[in-house]
Amino acid sequence: MNDGAPLAAASGLVVRRGGRVALGPLDLRIEPREFWGVVGPNGAGKSTLMLTLAGLLKPDAGTVEVLGRGLDGSGRARRRLGGAVGLLFQKHDFVPDMPFSVEDVVLFGRAGRGRVGSGCDAEDRDAAERALELLGLADARRRLYRSLSGGERRKVQLARLVAQRAPLTLLDEPTAGLDIEWQERLTQLVAQLHAEMGGAIVMVTHDVDRLQSCCDRALLLGRGLAAACGRPEEVFTAEALGGVFGCPMYVAHRHGRFFAHALGVAEER
Repeated sequence: MNDGAPLAAASGLVVRRGGRVALGPLDLRIEPREFWGVVGPNGAGKSTLMLTLAGLLKPDAGTVEVLGRGLDGSGRARRRLGGAVGLLFQKHDFVPDMPFSVEDVVLFGRAGRGRVGSGCDAEDRDAAERALELLGLADARRRLYRSLSGGERRKVQLARLVAQRAPLTLLDEPTAGLDIEWQERLTQLVAQLHAEMGGAIVMVTHDVDRLQSCCDRALLLGRGLAAACGRPEEVFTAEALGGVFGCPMYVAHRHGRFFAHALGVAEER
């Protein structure tokens, strides 16, 4: 990638799914080390954006590039990226019947850089060891992944991403389906992940509260379009959030984090 070039960029991006436009037209520029929060209601195009940035969906119009390489949804384009993109989707699990250990799963983050198991080299094992230590999983390395709770599995998946050390990491609703304690723990761990990796992170959520204070850029999506894009304080306003979520909103900013709550919904039911 040339100096001064973005880490990832989309220009005039349009993606159709199920015969309708799910995303776009959209322009986006992600710089190295940035933390992007992508917020919007269900069906806003958030996951479509992540799948497209990962090279898993083909643009119907416009372009999308990661590390200066064009993505067209083909396997060849994804292979050219190698381990440059780290992924964590809402349902990102391994075959439940396979007896993978916690350490095995973390080592999967080195795929494309080395080989899992006995074929891993010293650099791979050092990266996995650091990730296990960083996320407090060293004592759990021999536990079976399938025996863990949902929150514990998500924590292991974050360790996998730390071990991968990808320039761009995509997190699609990493706290979805977790109880309140694990939602907050994972929110803190995502900030830790960003500090440790030094790369760019794009995190999708429908809940502004789940974005840590390290979020420095925000995109608010509504019906596939950018309702607002810029610094969090410019994007997470009551007016903008109310417009895409369809109800009056209250927004507060405390300890570097934004909190948004619906107003008047109970009275309207």
